[in-house]
Amino acid sequence: MNPDEMQDLRVDFNERAAILEYDNGLTRDEAEAQAVRELVNQLQERAQRQTGVVAELAGADRRRLHPDLAEVLAALGLADVRAPAWGFDAVVPEGDTYRPANRDEIGHQAVIVPATEDGVVVDLVAQGLNSGRMLPRLGATALIGSDEIEQARQSKEPLIVFNNALPWLHGRTRGVVIVNWKEAGRELEGVETLLCRKDLAGRLHEATRHCWPVPTIAVARELRHAA
Repeated sequence: MNPDEMQDLRVDFNERAAILEYDNGLTRDEAEAQAVRELVNQLQERAQRQTGVVAELAGADRRRLHPDLAEVLAALGLADVRAPAWGFDAVVPEGDTYRPANRDEIGHQAVIVPATEDGVVVDLVAQGLNSGRMLPRLGATALIGSDEIEQARQSKEPLIVFNNALPWLHGRTRGVVIVNWKEAGRELEGVETLLCRKDLAGRLHEATRHCWPVPTIAVARELRHAA
């Protein structure tokens, strides 16, 4: 757990203990004990979810290597892509997230890619092969490629923002893909220059106009495969 997560955990603990003490009439010791039990349960549930998505990612990755999908990979231009674990699955949208289709369901065929933080898989994102719609598995991530953001902040180099997961794979995962545009500004805070295709520039400007400093939106004449 990184320092930011530890700080968030302490804040959650203090807030929950205060609520239990003042609103539920518990003593401070009772409130803190109850807050600890609740946070432990939350952490255990989070760990179980992460274990589950890692297993799903492994299954999607194995599926990608099946000979029957060779033509699909070739059609998508992904046959020779070198990237971390990713693959295919049949999925069912559920509101703002998705779940793998059950055996008795047809589902929608989708590319499955990992969303990582500090190298740890925290969520998965499915992009429909027909619809192009992107949905997270757990709703725990706003974008793909978050580890690239801190590197861009430190290096002051432009951060590539791809239109969707397919060009991100083509680009060897060296950039980001925004999944939740409502959270995009917060996630990209501190990046000086964002590089994207022209058709994405307006939306990216709107999403980051409240950032400080406001990033420069640079349009690439040829950002390969970012359509």
